[in-house]
Amino acid sequence: ARQDVLLPFSAPIKAIDGREVSSVLVPKDTKIFVDILSANRDPTLWGADSLEWKPERWLAPLPEAVYEAHMPGIYSHLLTFSGGGRACIGFKFSQLEMKVVLSSLISQFRFFPPSKEIVWQMNGITSPALKESPEIPQLPLRLEQVNPE
Repeated sequence: ARQDVLLPFSAPIKAIDGREVSSVLVPKDTKIFVDILSANRDPTLWGADSLEWKPERWLAPLPEAVYEAHMPGIYSHLLTFSGGGRACIGFKFSQLEMKVVLSSLISQFRFFPPSKEIVWQMNGITSPALKESPEIPQLPLRLEQVNPE
């Protein structure tokens, strides 16, 4: 924080002593870390199914709570690429790159889910791993070539 600031919570919380608290004093020079993953998956904003992969949720109007939260994300009310003056300058390039890679792969292969259970490691970079060996990032997939020559 550049100066002392009284930071409001989106909803009151109960303190250890039982009091209801709706803000916290953040002293100057305090480092603040935003939990982007939690903001992008908050069930109070996105609904009870917030942890489910549902791309179709962006084809319908988003829940009113998402709009009311005023998240500063630069894309779809998500903080994945941050927001404001510190937003990722490469977000459009990264989206284009993902679309090119996916279209190339999808046109050439059929994908099948792995036979083993996958867990997600929520570290600096979210990564998949096998449940039986979560310390090793990996995502085994079964592929089949669409038109083998």
